[in-house]
Amino acid sequence: MKNIILTLLVLCTFTMNTQAQTFVREFDSKTEKPLLRGQITFEDITTESAFSWIYDEYESSPIIVSKLKDLLPKYRIVVFIGTWCEDTQYLLPQLFQTLKDASFDFNALEMYGVNRAKKGLNSEHQIYNIQKVPTIIIMDRFKEVGRIVESVESTIEKELLDILEAY
Repeated sequence: MKNIILTLLVLCTFTMNTQAQTFVREFDSKTEKPLLRGQITFEDITTESAFSWIYDEYESSPIIVSKLKDLLPKYRIVVFIGTWCEDTQYLLPQLFQTLKDASFDFNALEMYGVNRAKKGLNSEHQIYNIQKVPTIIIMDRFKEVGRIVESVESTIEKELLDILEAY
């Protein structure tokens, strides 16, 4: 019994320690710009001057956003980005603005930066089977409801709404 308790204690300590470091700042050898890898927040991105693209202006549809306000609180969102990726630099500001407009609780959002090999800091990229970035995954607790991968056909808010209404 003591061995079981000790093993659980060691595993809990290991898990806490591996989650303590949320992200690392590296340099992309191709662009020589910073690259964030691991769990990040919008604040982490906005405090990095090299990521000024996060401030790109975007006007989300008020009609769609009003519908998202009602639906989004039931879900959490997991986002994988590459700070080096043009698709991320295009789509992430739109997602950020849409979620702000929909009064989304950012505590229900997990965001991970990956390198050019689509690898995060830990194994999160494997858990969510990340092939391309950005990847935006809508979750109902621990069940995937739908995902947006790399680009949108219409608008970010319309595709989010389509996923939620189809579920």
